[in-house]
Formats: sequence, C-alpha cells, structure tokens
Amino acid sequence: MIDMKQLPWTLLALAVALLVWLSAAAVQAENQRNALVLQLCADPVFKGEVSATCLATVHSREHWWQNLGYALRHLRPE
Repeated sequence: MIDMKQLPWTLLALAVALLVWLSAAAVQAENQRNALVLQLCADPVFKGEVSATCLATVHSREHWWQNLGYALRHLRPE
C-alpha cells in the first residue's frame, strides 16, 4: 500500500510525465503541420502527394521549442 506521504510525490511524477508526453506529441504534430503548410515533403514521384518518410523526419523549424511555442499560442486553426 502507498504511504500517504508518498502519494503527492507519486501524483506529481505522473503529472509531469503526462505533461512531457503531451508536449512531445504537440511538438511532433506542429512540426508535421508546418511542414505540410510549407510543402516541405512533396513526393517527387506522385505530384500532389506527400512523402510519409519525409514527414517522419522533417524539421520545419530550427528548434523543438519553437514548435511547442507556436502550438501553445495558436490553439484554433486560422
């Protein structure tokens, strides 16, 4: 059984882990969204299509925190 003194620290650790996981997901989603907007991953073979391998590896901004900042400031589509 969990000691009552340990419970807040356990909940804090879980909350921080959840925050890190959600932030990583937001960074990845914003990176791919920006790459699609800028058309960085156009498939050279099939015109008008998107390369899935490019989307998995593209870096549309210089740093991950730029993607996170944009994702947090722009919550609704333009």
